[in-house]
Amino acid sequence: MVKHTLAAVNVCREQLHRLVDERLDGLLCDLILGEEAEKFHAEEGRLLPFVSPPAMFKGERPASVILHGVEIEATTWKKVVLAILQDCAAHPQCHKRMMELRGRVNGNFRPLLSDHPEGMASPLKIDAGMYWESKFDTEALLGNLTEKLLEQVGYDYQNIVIRFRTSQQDMAEQAEGNHAEDFDQNHVPEMAM
Repeated sequence: MVKHTLAAVNVCREQLHRLVDERLDGLLCDLILGEEAEKFHAEEGRLLPFVSPPAMFKGERPASVILHGVEIEATTWKKVVLAILQDCAAHPQCHKRMMELRGRVNGNFRPLLSDHPEGMASPLKIDAGMYWESKFDTEALLGNLTEKLLEQVGYDYQNIVIRFRTSQQDMAEQAEGNHAEDFDQNHVPEMAM
């Protein structure tokens, strides 16, 4: 009986934490998105401000990134990072600072920002002569981006919001993938005679 009660209390605690987190995230998104908040909340998928700790993004799958009130489809973390990097590079002061930092921003084993892709495990091309290393798990990828680059170049990322994929979107994608696999397995190429 005591074990059952303790388990029920822990489940309730987790649900309350999740509810409080979702409500606070929603309020933060309302502040960030301003008058357009309702428009973005009307779409499916939970919203989370990019200023949240990188660990909060682990295990989540992005659907899009909202930059300056414009929603950009970004279904992988690399696409999210690339959209943010390209927006950062579009600001002349940030671009100039990024160019100066090429070859000087390093991870543990390789450069994070470089003027060439050589030596990078998974480079993202930001602009001509500017590449970012993206071979990291979600938490490290986002942490490196914010701490080692965006803050260093003076890019204000406080107004960025990430939309997560819904479980329905994931299931639909899996069904499409399975259907495509079935098609490939059943497809027999015609032989020319």
